[in-house]
Amino acid sequence: MNKRTLLIPGAFLAAIIGAYLLGRAAPEMEPADTPGVDAAVVAAEQTPGKLPPSTTRPTSVAVALGGPLPAPGVPLKATFTDLQARANAGDAVAATRLFRDLDRCNRLRGSEWRNKGVTGDLANKKTDGMSPEQLRTYQILFDTMKVRQQSVHENQALCAGVSDEMLDTLVPNLAQAARLGDEDARACYLGRGPLYDARSLLAHPETLQAYRNNTSAMMEAGLAAGDWRVVDLLQQAYEPGAQGLLAGLVGADPVQHYRYLRLYRLGAEQHRVARLDQQLAAAAANLTPAQLADADQWAQTTLRGNFKGDSTSATPQGWEACAL
Repeated sequence: MNKRTLLIPGAFLAAIIGAYLLGRAAPEMEPADTPGVDAAVVAAEQTPGKLPPSTTRPTSVAVALGGPLPAPGVPLKATFTDLQARANAGDAVAATRLFRDLDRCNRLRGSEWRNKGVTGDLANKKTDGMSPEQLRTYQILFDTMKVRQQSVHENQALCAGVSDEMLDTLVPNLAQAARLGDEDARACYLGRGPLYDARSLLAHPETLQAYRNNTSAMMEAGLAAGDWRVVDLLQQAYEPGAQGLLAGLVGADPVQHYRYLRLYRLGAEQHRVARLDQQLAAAAANLTPAQLADADQWAQTTLRGNFKGDSTSATPQGWEACAL
């Protein structure tokens, strides 16, 4: 069954990205305090590293950092204001919960559409004349469809009454969760940034400047935390000719590409070593002996100081930064 894809006008989007990544620094956008806050207000100038003051009427919900979260499945409409206030105040657990609930609701319409089509196809499928193997396959597909239906029903209950204004805070809340240490959110934000919700980007191009402001600290945090996903994202982004938002921001840098690739290789599982050695040899061909020695020393020191486990098991081939 074919999936419909919403095509974004490439030239317009490229113009937006170019203007904001190459332009002057602008104030960083932070998550809204309450639903419906205009993004331009939220993006008002702030002291770097500090969360925004409230730009709307004071919330009646007391901000209890580190307190218990609402029970799973409680409708987001009822929890949004409290979770947003806690996330804005630096509550990492609340920020993660808010982002993930928003993400589920943002995906819901597509899930409903796809599930309806699959359900119709299976329900109308005639089983007369199927072989035992075909019947087993059909039963597996039917059982999978029921599980997906249940997931859609749960998300419908979670997302009932959620407004477009609430969904419009998805990317700022992704950034906030990433800043507060959510490793999944950090990898996703570095890898996709505001392109994670391209329709919102077209309405709020200022999120590109926020991405520009946020990435350096997130890269440093990822290295300090020993996050192999950040290493893999950076070795790819620095490679000359690389595409993507992170590559466009950091720019091609053969030395940095070799550094991160060397670090990634030091942590690799044996079955990935041969291929990585080929990539390293190609990257090293364009560097001086002094650059290679410096990069090798940096990689060894960084590995000993920050990293554990295998780089390649943390980032299997074909891994997706936003597969939350």
